[in-house]
Amino acid sequence: MNEIFAFIMAYRTIISAVVLTAVLVLLIINWWDEVKLFFKSMLYSLPVIGKTARLSKDISIRKNGWFASEGTLCDDFSGDIRRIAADPDMYDKSKSYLGKVQELGRSELGFFMRLLLIAMVFVEALGFAYILSGYTLPGASEQLQVQGSFLIAFLISAVLVYLTHQSGHELHKRGLIKKVRIWWMHDTDENRPNLFGRTNKVTLENDHLDDDDPAYLQILHRVDSNAHVTPGTPMWTIIAAIAIIGVAIGATYVRYETYQQEKTAEVAGLTAPGNTNTFSLDQLIPESSGLPSILQQPQDEADNQAGNEQSGARDAANLTTYAILATLFILIQIMGIGIGYKTGFAGKESSQARKIIRNFPSRVSYESWYERKRDAIARVAQKHLSNLQSRLTIRAAESGVDKSHREILLQSADRTFMDHYQQSEEKTEQVRQAGKDRKTNAASAKPVSTPPVTAPEETPAEKEARIRAELMQEMAAAAPKPESDEEMRERIRKELAAEMKP
Repeated sequence: MNEIFAFIMAYRTIISAVVLTAVLVLLIINWWDEVKLFFKSMLYSLPVIGKTARLSKDISIRKNGWFASEGTLCDDFSGDIRRIAADPDMYDKSKSYLGKVQELGRSELGFFMRLLLIAMVFVEALGFAYILSGYTLPGASEQLQVQGSFLIAFLISAVLVYLTHQSGHELHKRGLIKKVRIWWMHDTDENRPNLFGRTNKVTLENDHLDDDDPAYLQILHRVDSNAHVTPGTPMWTIIAAIAIIGVAIGATYVRYETYQQEKTAEVAGLTAPGNTNTFSLDQLIPESSGLPSILQQPQDEADNQAGNEQSGARDAANLTTYAILATLFILIQIMGIGIGYKTGFAGKESSQARKIIRNFPSRVSYESWYERKRDAIARVAQKHLSNLQSRLTIRAAESGVDKSHREILLQSADRTFMDHYQQSEEKTEQVRQAGKDRKTNAASAKPVSTPPVTAPEETPAEKEARIRAELMQEMAAAAPKPESDEEMRERIRKELAAEMKP
């Protein structure tokens, strides 16, 4: 470790530059939208090759009475408003989306927490990376081995941080899938929906489509799952566990073997011929007169016992140290898995929804922030729009234009960026509403199939009464009917005719 600290002090300028560059890159990635807007404004402001100078050459007119170049500029900056600050209605949709997917209180890992976690893993990996560099760079100088240890530690820490985070995210997603299946199996409704083969059209934009569905379906609509809607095999967790255990065991083994080599080299150096650093009782006695064996044997046994005890104590201390380092390494990785489980999102658009609501406690606070962001972007866009309109006027005066172009140029002050932005938002809302109306009309036009009405099941008493009534009707139908007057007259006539015969 002394060599590592010496290397850090010798190259502290380069190391500081690398660290500052890494921090700057992370900051740019974190605030990329604002950085992109800054450079876009610079690109528009360039005098000759800037985008405003190129747009001023286009004097074609759109149907809405705007120059095409004006519309292009306004559309370009309108996209920044939608990307950096979403419409306030999206705040409600985002909170609803996160609530339905059971991720409302979650947030992604912060910038400084990422740096802290990477630094912890890097420092832990640096200890055995220095030892590994001796084997990965055999024959290299001490300075080159120290440099190689930094690269090896960086690779190990980057791989482990990625694996632990993926493992934590996987555990969180598996927990949501398990929750879906448990809630679905405990749903006692006779018309319980099926989990398999469902058509999912739910997005952050139309989060309202499944408001009437059960809670487990709302989770399922927002989380990717396999065909059987099961948690599946935790592949990332298995890979992370193998990597953590392998690195811990391998690092401990390499450390111990390195210690054994140093110990062997130390013993060999002490017992080498011509070594005058050792002290024994023989040095006090001339070579001609040797010690009696009865005196020499106890001394040798005492020396061997002391050496064995010292060696055993050193071995125990080193093994304990290596075990503590391995345990600490495993605990840091478990902490990384826990951080990955507590942070991040399993929903398909949860991360985008979280960026929209940020840390605003209410819609009112979000609207205030949205207005400030929108106005700031609008001021930048209006500055470039006014510059473009001035260039268009100068170009028209130099080249000459027809009456329609002159009238539009004279009305340039009435065309502002906010007017164009509001018109585009209204048009987008009209298109969205028209799509909803078409879907509603299509749904209402479908024929409604009424289920067949089934008679309720009869009780034994009702069944017996029904059969009795049927038999009575049959008996009444089989009974002789009374004779009518015509039938009786005909019968009596036949009887009298038979009596009058001789």
